[in-house]
Amino acid sequence: MSELKKRLEKLKQPGMDSIAIVNFESSPDPNFFYFTNSDVNGIFYYDFRTPKIFTSELECSRARLSWIKDVEAAPFSSFSKIVAGKKVGINKRRISAEIMEKLKIKPVDISRKLESIREVKSDYEIKQLKQACSIASRLWPKIEDTISPKLTEQDLKGIVEFMMSKQGCEPSFPAIVASGKNSRFPHHRPTKAKLKEPIVIDFGLRFNGYCSDITRTIGSSKQRMLEKIIEEAEDKIESGTKASEADIFVRKRLGKEEKYFIHSLGHGIGIEVHEKPALSRHSTDIMKPGMTFTIEPGIYSNQGIRIENDYLLTEKGLVCLTK
Repeated sequence: MSELKKRLEKLKQPGMDSIAIVNFESSPDPNFFYFTNSDVNGIFYYDFRTPKIFTSELECSRARLSWIKDVEAAPFSSFSKIVAGKKVGINKRRISAEIMEKLKIKPVDISRKLESIREVKSDYEIKQLKQACSIASRLWPKIEDTISPKLTEQDLKGIVEFMMSKQGCEPSFPAIVASGKNSRFPHHRPTKAKLKEPIVIDFGLRFNGYCSDITRTIGSSKQRMLEKIIEEAEDKIESGTKASEADIFVRKRLGKEEKYFIHSLGHGIGIEVHEKPALSRHSTDIMKPGMTFTIEPGIYSNQGIRIENDYLLTEKGLVCLTK
């Protein structure tokens, strides 16, 4: 069975006439890419018989390079007439109120189902993710070699993103470079400040639509302590583990430093750089083989440190994808 057919099988659900996933610049939806392997502006439509893309004349040539062979250049008004009055599954979390109003359908919210479908990765997806992580891992020593006190945070951000571009990859998010006192801020935006230890570098790239996400810190006295806690957390995660338990375990191990750990332990990675599962204290997710996610504890006191790696959970345990 092809990758597309496997994904379409997961969509089948009684009580609906069809599925429509809208992907416009005003309301982008990663699930469009999941079912089409394309990021064109358009609508993925599935009537449980034949999948189809409705798009503009401008996007047709690119759409025909997707997994979907039935592509129609049609204005939005034409598509609206096709689905008018029908019971259509839509992603309410990603569709704008304006588009909803124009569709004139009987909407069925399948947003949770779409999240669940993408939570466990297929062999094809794991292959893309491994490659995204492998490229990012190979780039790190080259990035490290360029670091100099003569550079600013913005300079290093530019170097990191240029290196990704040379690999034929786009950043999966704008690279973070935070040095000196700025390292205290997890989502710091690089400035013209000259590099000064500790230096936190958080970057990732997108390969064939799938993301990696790595953070490294240079010059922190807490490096070895955090590495040891990560190793212990790795041993705690297996199939059936509550995602919340991993977060709680790391917080206990941090002891007095726990109050400076101000975000969750990790998050899923895939088509989006943040998706299911959520490794947080309040998560209800259960870890399953085939999940890919980050582990990224951090301490943000007068100075900051964060270490982040990407993982695949298998039946035998965790595999670190970003050595």
